[in-house]
Amino acid sequence: MKLPDLGVAMAAITKNEGPFIAEWVAYHYLLGVEHFVIYDNRSDDATVEVLAPFVNAGLVTLLHWPLFPGQIDAYQHAVMTFGPRCDWMGFLDIDEFVSLPPGVTLPAFLAGFPPEAEEVVLFWRMFGHSGHRARPAGLVTLNFVHCDPNLWQIAKCFVRPERVRTMFVHHAETIDRRSVDEKGRSIPQVWMHERGAVTGDMAVINHYFTRSYDDYAAKIARGQADGRSEKKLELFEKWDFDHTDTRVADHASAVQELMDLVAERGAAPIRYGCLSRMGIIGSTRNFMTASQAAVNAMKKRVEADGHAVKLQHSLFGTALVIPNSVAMLPDGGLDPLCLDIPKGSELHLPAEEHDLTPAEGFALNPARICGSVWIGVELEVLAPSYVDVLLTGDRRDGTRLSQKRRQALPNVGRVLALLAVNDEPVVPLAIGLHPLDPQAVAVRALRVFGDD
Repeated sequence: MKLPDLGVAMAAITKNEGPFIAEWVAYHYLLGVEHFVIYDNRSDDATVEVLAPFVNAGLVTLLHWPLFPGQIDAYQHAVMTFGPRCDWMGFLDIDEFVSLPPGVTLPAFLAGFPPEAEEVVLFWRMFGHSGHRARPAGLVTLNFVHCDPNLWQIAKCFVRPERVRTMFVHHAETIDRRSVDEKGRSIPQVWMHERGAVTGDMAVINHYFTRSYDDYAAKIARGQADGRSEKKLELFEKWDFDHTDTRVADHASAVQELMDLVAERGAAPIRYGCLSRMGIIGSTRNFMTASQAAVNAMKKRVEADGHAVKLQHSLFGTALVIPNSVAMLPDGGLDPLCLDIPKGSELHLPAEEHDLTPAEGFALNPARICGSVWIGVELEVLAPSYVDVLLTGDRRDGTRLSQKRRQALPNVGRVLALLAVNDEPVVPLAIGLHPLDPQAVAVRALRVFGDD
């Protein structure tokens, strides 16, 4: 699918934010965001139904994202998959709203920064419960206007995606580490900043941290996408402020009008999943979800023939172990396994690919993919051992990456494995697969895939 070129896009991960997510999308669309990439982290409320009209209107790409923790992986996937078509991409939670002066749009605001600015950091203004115990009817931004008069030292970011090396929850690591605040002043790439660096004269992030007591309790119950659990219900009353800020609330009537207009389209069926070639493969844990599904499908095929098999999961992928007593694998083994996983372009090995153990590894041809690399491999394991996967490639900034992954092989038998190779985007140049004990492990087949 060819996505249109975008100016400003926004990515978010969500779980059970159905009552609030339409307002978040509508508000930021009116602020100038052209497209939203939303990663649904196992919601069991009406999130999908609420977003369906926005998906059908072409404003939202909705992806099923069951990983835990999955926030950083989602952000990395957004940068790699959708980032190349964006000038800027923001990374906010559903309870965070960008606040700008009246008449200022996000594209206009971001266009004011020089080309060397790779990341723009906006600080938190924390909003409390505004006296609400139960969830009030209407918009979050209209109901909760009481806030801490002081900005917090924590921030969120907008980035130039082509300059991102690694994403984190609150910030990015960019190629040249050139981050600026809302005034264009250089600022470190850290999640917690010095008090003297905090500024919000032009732009801030309104963080509606608690909403009502009922909402805050539900937030604590569902947990956080990054696996942390620092929120405590007994601290709810702390979030009672006298200061009032209505800059975002002033947009409420326009936001409600847009929400009503979009809702009229109805919740028609949508493609609930990734609309890019990348599929759900973006980094190590993202890959695991897809590889497990493929291996489980293969497991069912083998068990249907009456054979007992073992599953082996690791940090880098998953494997199916078939006893040596099974003479023939179904349909040839590795090929049907690879067919069960969404893949981009296959990276062709040289003609001598049948010889799978040269010390120097294999040159990959063509070397044109910039993204994730993964392998499908068929091994004969005669005794418990290990195998090393080595990848050499170029990062986007031209520096060289050399990475090694060690996969344990504790079970004897025929092993079909799908393994992720790299954690960061790379143009792969060469790959090697090296058993630590060639007498214990024989490599029968190898296929290499990548996604751009």
